[in-house]
Amino acid sequence: MGQYYKFVNTTQQKESTISLPFNFGLSWAKSLENYSEEELKEKFDYVIQHNNWSQDDEVIAIGDYGNILYYPKQRNRF
Repeated sequence: MGQYYKFVNTTQQKESTISLPFNFGLSWAKSLENYSEEELKEKFDYVIQHNNWSQDDEVIAIGDYGNILYYPKQRNRF
């Protein structure tokens, strides 16, 4: 059984409360640890965009068992 994750903007000290289409309209997501880096990035991008947060803000997903997932940054950025 996977963890339940809430999305938190640590820069602004705000928790996301928007409805997520990938979790039946609830504001939290389940089992994010099972997604690929690309799928995880899509979920974070959705949360960032619909909360009107900056791409420069640090956004994390905190699991109910203490697991923390960070926004997947692109590698080899020039």
